[in-house]
Amino acid sequence: MTLRTLYLPPEKIENMFFYRYVAISIIMFLASCTGAIDNPGRRGLIPEKDLEPIIAEMQLADGLLTSPVIRDIVTRIDTVTTYRYIAKKYGYTKEDVDKTLHYYFLKNPKKLVAIYEKTLAKLSEMESILDKQIKIEDERKANAWYGERNYHYPVPATEAPDFEIPISGVDSYIMKFTATLFPDDKSVNAKATIFAIGADSALTGKKTSFETPQYIKDGAPHEYEIKISVNRYREMLLKGSFYDAANNVTAQQRHASIENIELRRLSPN
Repeated sequence: MTLRTLYLPPEKIENMFFYRYVAISIIMFLASCTGAIDNPGRRGLIPEKDLEPIIAEMQLADGLLTSPVIRDIVTRIDTVTTYRYIAKKYGYTKEDVDKTLHYYFLKNPKKLVAIYEKTLAKLSEMESILDKQIKIEDERKANAWYGERNYHYPVPATEAPDFEIPISGVDSYIMKFTATLFPDDKSVNAKATIFAIGADSALTGKKTSFETPQYIKDGAPHEYEIKISVNRYREMLLKGSFYDAANNVTAQQRHASIENIELRRLSPN
C-alpha cells in the first residue's frame, strides 16, 4: 500500500513563521521520548484513538524530512529513527505500529483506508491553518508601516498625529490610506504632508517632499495613493502628518478620519 506524505513546498519551509513551527515540532519529538511511558506488556493492536495521531505525526515527519533545511538541522535523524520517537511518545514501539498496520492491511483494509482518510483530513486542516498563518505573516512583512493604522480627528491629546517611519532610501514605496473629511471640518485645502530625510541628518539634512492630493470634503471615504521614491540614502526617515491645512484651525475644529494606512515596498521591475 502506498501512503501519501504531506507535501511541504520549499517556500513554506523557508518562511520564518513555518521555520519556528518546524523547530518546535522537532524539539517536541526529541523531548517526548525521554518522558514517554513504555507498555511492554501490551501485545495487542494499537487502538484507533492512538493510531490516528501516530500516523498523522509520521506523515508530517515524512514531509519535514524531505526538506534540505530540516535535513541540515537534524542530520543524525532519519525516517526510521523519527518513527521510533513518535511511537514511543504514545507508549508503543515501531514494531507495534508495523504489526497493527499489517493486520489492518490483511484483515480489514477498508478500516485502514478509513483511518488514513481521517488522518489526511486532519493534515489538510493543519495545512490550511498554516497557509492562513503564513499569509498573515507575509502581509505583515510586506507592510512597512509601523504606526497606528487609523487616526480620527479631533485627535486625543494622548495620541501623536505626526509620524516618523524608517525606510530604505534605495527602494520605492506606495503609501495607501482612506481619508474621510466631514462637511463640518473647518480646514481649507486639507491634505497630508509627507517628506523623507536622511536618518543620519534628520535635523539638518535636505528634505524630499512628495506631492499629496487635497482631501475631498464630502463626508465620504476616499482612497489615496502616494508614490515615495528617494534614491539618495540607504537609510531614510519618512515623516509627516495626515492632516495639514492652508489655514489655522484648532484641534476641535478638525473633523476627519484617516484609516487603513499601508506603506508597501514596490517590487523591482
